[in-house]
Formats: sequence, structure tokens, C-alpha cells
Amino acid sequence: MAKKTQAEIDIEKKLAAVGEDAERADVLSRASRFKRSWVELGEGLASVLRHEAHQRWGYPSFEDYCGKELHLRKGTAEKLVSSFGYLTEHAPQVLGRDGVSEPIPPPDTMAALSRIRQSGEVDPRLLDAIEGEALGSEMSASSLARRFKEALAAPDGGAEPEGGRKVQAMISLARRLSELLPEIGELPDHLASEVEAQLGRLIEYLSAH
Repeated sequence: MAKKTQAEIDIEKKLAAVGEDAERADVLSRASRFKRSWVELGEGLASVLRHEAHQRWGYPSFEDYCGKELHLRKGTAEKLVSSFGYLTEHAPQVLGRDGVSEPIPPPDTMAALSRIRQSGEVDPRLLDAIEGEALGSEMSASSLARRFKEALAAPDGGAEPEGGRKVQAMISLARRLSELLPEIGELPDHLASEVEAQLGRLIEYLSAH
């Protein structure tokens, strides 16, 4: 078992000391699971910032709270909040993924997509196409930048070929069907599991080609 870092030890001590303040304990717990699911922490931080909960806990600023209680730098906290907000607005279906059977893109990638979309300098069709690739994988921010660079340098200015649009549409439909399966109560469990597995393989294949 890996040795715990000082930050992890400190967070555990704070968890034991917060008493019955459920919201405060919840965000601390999310911080301890950051490596496993940044989305949960981003959601918790967004809630703290929105309700200014850090002031109730004795921290005059959000930055002070993140640094002293969660051991997060200001830039990291802001990136997590921004990335969570981007998914909430532009790709809410990603928020329901477990990060294992379906990938959750890294926060750096989401922050980069947010900056690109806000700049308005990229053709919306190209942005949507590459965003689809990023949302269906664990593409790093550097790979995302390289993908945009290659597309913009193409003779056609980066316009997505017809075949590429069809593939992205198929991936989106397969994901949507996979998300709807649990809501179909009449479907036998074994059949639902089989269909979900096949859809997962289809998405994986299409994303890789």
C-alpha cells in the first residue's frame, strides 16, 4: 500500500474534526478522491463557491479555503470549477459516467475546450467534431491542441469530412442509447447488460477509427 501524503493525512484529520457539518465533510471527502473523480470535486467546489459556504467555515475567501483546507492551489480549484461548468452546460451526459466503463475527459482538456469555445476563433463545426472526440476519450490537453493544429492546417481549413460527421453521430447515438437502457423497465437485466456491453464495444471501436 502506498504511503499516504501529508495532505491526505491532514484531510483525514479534518474529516474527523468537522463534526456534523455534512456539507463541509462532503467536500473534504471529494478532495480525498480527487485522483479518482475530479468531476465530484468540481461539483462540490462549484457549490461552495456559489453559496459562499467557505465563509461559514471561517475562511474569508474561496482561495483561502481551497489552499488551507483542501490543499488545492487557486488555479487548480478554478480549473475544476470551470471544467465542471463546461460539462454541465455543453455535455451533461458525461457527468453520469463512472470513469471506468466510460471515460471522463481530464479537467485540463475541458478547460482548454472552454477557452477555445469562448474565443470564438474556431469554426463551430470543427469545434463540435473535435469536442466529440475529446468527450469520448481521455484525450490530454496537449493532444487536443495538436488535434486542432492539424485540423486547421488541413487544405480544407479543418472542415469535418462527411464520414467523420457520421461516425461522431453514431457514437453520440450509441452513448444516448446506453444511457437510456436503465430507464427501460421492461427490458430483462441480462438483455440490458448484453446490449450495454455491445454498445460499449461499438463506441470503443468507432472512437479508435
